[in-house]
Amino acid sequence: MSMDRLFDKIKQLPSIPQLLHELMHSFGDENARIDDIAAKIAMDQVISVKVLRMANSAAFRRGNEVTSIEQAVIRLGFSRLRSLVVASGIMSGFKAPPSFDKTRFWTETFQVATIAKTLAQQCGTVDPDTAFTCALIHNIGELLIQTTLPEEAELVHMAIERGASRVDAQREMLGYDYAQLGAELARRWNLADTFVTAIAEQLDPLEHDPVSKEAVLIRLAVFVSFAWSAGVPAQAIAARFPRALAEQLALDPATLIPHLESLHQQGNALADILTTP
Repeated sequence: MSMDRLFDKIKQLPSIPQLLHELMHSFGDENARIDDIAAKIAMDQVISVKVLRMANSAAFRRGNEVTSIEQAVIRLGFSRLRSLVVASGIMSGFKAPPSFDKTRFWTETFQVATIAKTLAQQCGTVDPDTAFTCALIHNIGELLIQTTLPEEAELVHMAIERGASRVDAQREMLGYDYAQLGAELARRWNLADTFVTAIAEQLDPLEHDPVSKEAVLIRLAVFVSFAWSAGVPAQAIAARFPRALAEQLALDPATLIPHLESLHQQGNALADILTTP
């Protein structure tokens, strides 16, 4: 089945708010005005509630309660605010069926994103906010399958239970895996090439020339998050760190070890804020 035919099969393509588009294009824009963004956020009731909830959460609360978007902007800063709005905007575009565990999905996604951002800060060659957002949307292909192709998703799940890998099962059932579908969705959303490429190449970043550093960060962050969640000790994670990927960014995995627990806690807190009605 061609990609166009597969997308034609999807009755309604998920959409994202105009505000999200503006924020995605603001990465690297030195002229982006935070007060303009704050004014637009204030006009979106759903996102405003989440922004205020985050600003008043235990992780960020200092002093009096924040009651306006302007105050929230000051407390959170542009970086956190932008990431929060991007995540909230993506969530609003997908209508998940009751059987889909969106809390688990977003918890795992935010864990990966927080790890990718920390790795980016350590390597110094990728903007940390861009790395966070690339990792935040790395799995939108999976979200697309689960929310718009539920019958196919169930067949993929059955194949996985019989021992197939997720990628192989999706390619067999759909003709494409979640990374390919996610990249195509990002293209149809008119996202920047950096995001599209990172999603498309995340499964095998070293097979492409030039290598997408954002794709490398996604791959490494997924590895770390999965291993930590599976109970692999921190030192073992460092020992098994994919060396070829780490060398691409001159990363020393040992520097990540002390932060693993707190990074997962940050991811859990973000997911809780955003998935709470």
